[in-house]
Amino acid sequence: MMATATSRLRQRWSNWWEARLPRQDELRLTQRNLYILPTRAGWGFAAVVSVLLLASINEQINLGYALAFLLGGAGLAALYQTHGNLQGISLSLGSPSSVHAGQTVQLPVTLANQHRRLWRCALAVSAAGADTASTHGTVQFADLPPGQDACVVIDIPARQRGRQALPRLVIETRYPLGLFRAWSYWRPRSQVMVWPTLDAHAPPLPTNDSPDPKLATAHQSRHGQDMPEGLRDYRRGDPVRWIAWKKSSLTLATGAGLVTREPASSRAPDLWLDLEHSQGLGGLDTEQRLSRLASWLVAAEQEAAAMGRAYGLKLPGQVIACGQGPAHLRHCLDTLATWPGGATPATERT
Repeated sequence: MMATATSRLRQRWSNWWEARLPRQDELRLTQRNLYILPTRAGWGFAAVVSVLLLASINEQINLGYALAFLLGGAGLAALYQTHGNLQGISLSLGSPSSVHAGQTVQLPVTLANQHRRLWRCALAVSAAGADTASTHGTVQFADLPPGQDACVVIDIPARQRGRQALPRLVIETRYPLGLFRAWSYWRPRSQVMVWPTLDAHAPPLPTNDSPDPKLATAHQSRHGQDMPEGLRDYRRGDPVRWIAWKKSSLTLATGAGLVTREPASSRAPDLWLDLEHSQGLGGLDTEQRLSRLASWLVAAEQEAAAMGRAYGLKLPGQVIACGQGPAHLRHCLDTLATWPGGATPATERT
């Protein structure tokens, strides 16, 4: 019973926080989203000033009064300056690059100081839950001169494949005396694509002993009937200089695509990577197969850059035509990352 009540309170607290912190890729720090509390040093400072003031009242020491009021005024000035060190700063999110599961997402964050005379010093940006005293790069520090920007890169672990929501970010400061901690939370809207982890023990690329009969038949029919010797359909990643513009003008008029010249050195048979039938995938579960396919795709792209051999991906109910180039590789890896039946996207860390 007690556990159920506690769970409900936590859920209500989480819902209240999410309502106050809508997801957005840009944030301006104002009084509505800034928080400030004394640090341990601040509470100790307040205790010392209180004892000093009580002793001065008890002993009627005028210099004690002056010192207590002087220290109290310095503390209140530090309170104002710590809060003002964050107020008015604008934060914007850069575009994070996709990574493989087990690697680290590098999240660029730009901080802008629009004040023309005020410096912003000792700012710390981190993912929620990171230790400010950590030396592993999870917390990034920055100083902002008047009217200038600064960019910091936050490292976020990518634990499993899929579309991963970015964690809540924290920006804080304890400048100038460390008596108070002012901070704000930021929930980015963007997500990052996490590809399947790379298989460190992946065997060499498989051979096309049993390509898809339908794809092979269509490929042979296209080359045997419609395409002259040395010409083929345009594939993503083909250089512009390979395009046969004269032949392409005729195919475009009939509703077909571009046609490229296929150099003799690149007439090796296309490589098909099949989730269910490729050699080297036997005895593996779905996640292990996806991991091995991701490694093969990277190797196939390297081979395509060196030899011009195109590669394609075949999944149950989905086929990605042969091609090459960074855009084609990313398309294949994104497809593996969002393939159903395996891991679900990582949730936000609160």
